[in-house]
Amino acid sequence: MLVTGPVVTGETPTPEPALADVTATGDSATADTPRRPGVAAPDGPLPAVAFAPYVDLTTPPLPTMTDMADATGHADVVLAFVLAGADGSCAPTWGGTTALRDPAVMARIAGLKQRGGRMTVSSGGALGDYLEKACPDAPSLARAYATALDAVGADHLDVDVETDRGRTVSARRIAEALALLQRERGTRVTLTVQVDGVSAGLSADARDLVRAATTAGVAARVNLMVMNFEYQGSWAAAMTGAARTAVGQLEAMWPGSDPADVRRRTAVTFMLGRNDMDMTTSPEDARAVVDDARGNGYGGVGFWALARDNGSCPGTEDEADDCSGIEQEPWAFTRIAQGFTAPA
Repeated sequence: MLVTGPVVTGETPTPEPALADVTATGDSATADTPRRPGVAAPDGPLPAVAFAPYVDLTTPPLPTMTDMADATGHADVVLAFVLAGADGSCAPTWGGTTALRDPAVMARIAGLKQRGGRMTVSSGGALGDYLEKACPDAPSLARAYATALDAVGADHLDVDVETDRGRTVSARRIAEALALLQRERGTRVTLTVQVDGVSAGLSADARDLVRAATTAGVAARVNLMVMNFEYQGSWAAAMTGAARTAVGQLEAMWPGSDPADVRRRTAVTFMLGRNDMDMTTSPEDARAVVDDARGNGYGGVGFWALARDNGSCPGTEDEADDCSGIEQEPWAFTRIAQGFTAPA
């Protein structure tokens, strides 16, 4: 079912000011929004899944996702990534090339659902043409999101817009589209955002998106990508420290919310094994991140990506799509993340 009703089809979008455009500006995270008494994280439906790894549907071959479920008993995943059509249109596809209802993709999703899996649809990612830019206004973007959710039979949307690669997207357009989805369909929303480091915390673009979503009244989980930033000392300490800095920034942006509620609305996602920026996340590092998330009362954990959770290419110098690049047991990171329990 597409988003329907006058709020989607009959509304003329308000012109979007330049301030709402997300661009990679290099701002320091010290310029956070001043505390405004009473501003709280919006109420509404929040994601219920505590742990879900990302599944890359954009890089062949397609992973056999049921292998994870059969080996570990875990079947919840985040399906990545929905992008604009091959012609750059506001027509959602997997990776810009594969139809949403591609039989091979649908068969894998059906297999996970038969094992009790819950699907999250993720839009954006590091590569390709964004729906968020191809769709000209909030109503059309909301319909594109809804089309992708309906193809999978999901009620949870993850928006991962990464603007450090030369993209410009409108935070306001995204926020208004998410508000339409949530109001019309009760869609659960995750904002997956960039973290710039232990001292910097959230990127400037991440803060812009969270502010825009708050203004639009979108209840959302904020998923912190603790994977690509410079650091000193222990990589595990850097990941957990960066997450804590970001949580402090969210508390400052939502001063009307109880800090425990802010943490429940926070998730943390790491990149397992060999990273594309030369750091390596070992199983011990992952365990530290998961333990820190659990100890601090975060609402969720995740990792990139399912097809990499094996030790079939130990010692590789570059990040690979189908293996971790380190010595590990199959599904080692999945089993570690399964130890996370979200706060009640």
